[in-house]
Amino acid sequence: MYGSPRYRWLLIWWNSRPYSAVADPFKIVRVDPTEITHVTGRGPNPGRFQWQDLGNVQGGDWDQSDERVEDLPVVQALRQRFEDGTDWEDIEFIQHVLEQAERGHVIWRGCANEDDVWEACARVDRLYERIRDQGYRSKQELVQQEGLSPDKYADGDRFNCYDEVVVDVGRDGQFLFVDGRHRLAIAKILELEEIPVRISARHEQWQQIRETVAETPRSELSGEVEQHLDHPDLENLLERECSS
Repeated sequence: MYGSPRYRWLLIWWNSRPYSAVADPFKIVRVDPTEITHVTGRGPNPGRFQWQDLGNVQGGDWDQSDERVEDLPVVQALRQRFEDGTDWEDIEFIQHVLEQAERGHVIWRGCANEDDVWEACARVDRLYERIRDQGYRSKQELVQQEGLSPDKYADGDRFNCYDEVVVDVGRDGQFLFVDGRHRLAIAKILELEEIPVRISARHEQWQQIRETVAETPRSELSGEVEQHLDHPDLENLLERECSS
């Protein structure tokens, strides 16, 4: 049941009731990484439960968090590595990871010992070089180019082809970081114009804007709503109106 199409449908239905303009939680949208400036307050560690939050709509002040993406230790570490050319062993974050691993604590990319840490650093180097040299490709593009199954449900790795940088959408349409900090940091460092992201949760006030766009002819939308019409999360609703 877990991860099956029926599981997906039930989870989306449960998380998004009682709304009618329900978004496809697996739809990948393109976003300028410079627009992802703050971390979601829907925590702690919302990325851990991202697959249980599919289609989630929540009220509250979780979208008002003042935690900045640039203040995340991993983002700072990658800037030191790829902008300043600092050796991994001289980066404070990596030193902290090593200290914690020695004490039996795993805090970064599953690193339980020193060898794990250096291998993880090497993987990040390779990720940076691949994106720099080959461009940023979505997981679905990688699946197609590498000849893998386009539907990983069939292969048991149920969500792999939807594994992108994950964001929430706040009440005013702002993108709030959830998961994928290494890829987001690299995209920012390389000053990429856009990257593929997957939306996890939406603020209920933003969902009301989606509902209004879905139910109201474009010519009758208020200026407050109309200012959001170029938002990536509204594209499918506008396409639906054009095709009807």
